Amino acid sequence: MAKNQTLSLRSQWLGERLRAARVRSGYNQQQAGEYLRLELSAISRFERGTQPIRPSYIRDLISFYGIDNARERDALLRLSEDSWRKDWWDGDTDGLETGFIDYTWLESRATQIREFSPMIVPGLLQTEDYIKAIMMHSPGDPTAEEVKRLVELRLTRQRILESAEPTSLSAVIGEAALRRAIGGPEVRIGQLRHLTALPPHIKVRILPDSAGWSPDCKGPFTHFEMPDPYPEVAYIESLVDRTFFEEPSRVSAFRAAYADVARIAYSPEKSRDYIRSLTEELT
Repeated sequence: MAKNQTLSLRSQWLGERLRAARVRSGYNQQQAGEYLRLELSAISRFERGTQPIRPSYIRDLISFYGIDNARERDALLRLSEDSWRKDWWDGDTDGLETGFIDYTWLESRATQIREFSPMIVPGLLQTEDYIKAIMMHSPGDPTAEEVKRLVELRLTRQRILESAEPTSLSAVIGEAALRRAIGGPEVRIGQLRHLTALPPHIKVRILPDSAGWSPDCKGPFTHFEMPDPYPEVAYIESLVDRTFFEEPSRVSAFRAAYADVARIAYSPEKSRDYIRSLTEELT
C-alpha cells in the first residue's frame, strides 16, 4: 500500500510489526501499556508509527509478547535502530521532509536500486557542477548558502556508490535528459564524461527518442531491493508529494516496467558509445 509520508516509513514498518506481534500474543494495547508503565495512547502511537519507540521498550515488548524467533527479534531491533537514524547525512536536517529522509534512507539500505529517469540525469549520478546548476533553480529562489547545502546533501547521498561494498545501481536515462541544456557546455560535457567512466556496479542504459512510446514511459520512478527485514519498495514523486509503495502487486508492476524500458533502451556498451558521440558534438 502507499504510505502516509507525514510519518516515517521506518516507524510505520516497525509499528505494523509490533501490532502483529501483539495480536499474535493475545494481548491488547492496554495490557502492553501496563507492562511498559505507559498510557494506552503511547502504545497506539507506537503502532501507528507516529512516535519513535525506544530500543529498551522494543526489548521489553519482545519479552512480553514471547517472541522467540531470532530472525523476528533481530528484525524488530534493526527497525527500531533505523527509525532513529539519519546516518546518510551528518549535518542539519531541519527543513527536510520526512519523505525525503525516508527516500535517502532507502538508498542507504538498498542492495539494488533501479531508476527510470527520462528527463534528467539521476541524482546519484550527477556531478557537482550539474547539481549546482539544478539547485540554483530550486523553488523559493534559494540563497548561495542554501544551494551549497543542497549540493552537499546530494553529494553525500552518492557515497553509497563509493563504499567498500557499494550499492548496485541500474539506471535507464532518457535521451532528452542528456540533451537538456543544464548549466553551460562545460557542465554538460563534464556530466557526460562522468557517465562514461562509471564503475562496474553501476549500469547505465540510454533510452533513445527513436524507441518510440511505451506505457512504461509515463514518468520517472525508482525501485529498491531491500535486505531483510525490509520489503521491496517502489517510489514516485510529483510536484506536490512523494509516494512509496510496498504492496507486492504494485511493486512488481514497477519492477516489470523497469525491465520493459531497459529492454528497449540501448545496452550499457552502446549507451557509452552514444554518450561519447554526444560529448564530441559539444566539444
